[in-house]
Amino acid sequence: MVVASVAPLGADYQAQMQALLTGRRVDVYENEGKRVGAYSAPIYGAGAFMLMNYNDTLDAVFTLAHEAGHSMHTTLAFATQPYVTANYTIFVAEVASTMNERLMLRQMLATTTDPKERFVLIQHAVDNIVGTFYTQVMFADYELQAHRLAEQGQPITADVLKGIYGQLLQDYYGDAVTPDELYRYTWARIPHFFNTPYYVFQYATCFASSAQLYKTMNTGSDADRAAATARYLELLRSGGSDYPMNELKKAGVDLTQGATVHAVVDQMDELVSQLETEAAKIK
Repeated sequence: MVVASVAPLGADYQAQMQALLTGRRVDVYENEGKRVGAYSAPIYGAGAFMLMNYNDTLDAVFTLAHEAGHSMHTTLAFATQPYVTANYTIFVAEVASTMNERLMLRQMLATTTDPKERFVLIQHAVDNIVGTFYTQVMFADYELQAHRLAEQGQPITADVLKGIYGQLLQDYYGDAVTPDELYRYTWARIPHFFNTPYYVFQYATCFASSAQLYKTMNTGSDADRAAATARYLELLRSGGSDYPMNELKKAGVDLTQGATVHAVVDQMDELVSQLETEAAKIK
């Protein structure tokens, strides 16, 4: 299913992904003593290796598509770039992974007319936007405020941090969410805040970038779509050979422009409308 979904990226991309997934490069299932989660590990000269904890669920399918996107990014970059410029930065790392998730969603929606199945798929996509885009922006806002207090020499206590997070929940969600006291402690369980400061905003920028790329790859004439796809593949091949903002601009994404962010907002609006349509069919 995952290999079929990337057909729009060309036969060569498909063949390389097929080789990746069948070449003893994926630790697939959960196992005793195995770490949780999923990731793609790049090793220059040896390629990409993937860890999964696959459990035959819809989430696991999308996680596989996601991690395969990372691994294909690595594969294309390593085949093109020397060691010193092969590794791409975090700022573009989630572009390929979220692009593959978008292609996976399109593939699955194209193969079912069951309104219940379509509802679940679209709901998954909506949740993904909330978690990867909106929530990460709120996380970044929290992180910035906490670091500013530290820079000002202000005391950083659990009460101070929960106060920042609680206010952000109010600012971002208003009365759309019923507050729970425990929500104010969410900051305590986000490892990025402690291990990799200022990481989380890049989930949102990457997600916005892949939304814009996906939009250009699926609109306009055949020639326009082909050109957009070629620019996207060149982005993956470029690895870390240029500043990430420059790489994205060459691919057709300008993060200094509001249109890039609005591509995500537009997609969210479209998905919610589709969700309402499928819900009406179920009733």
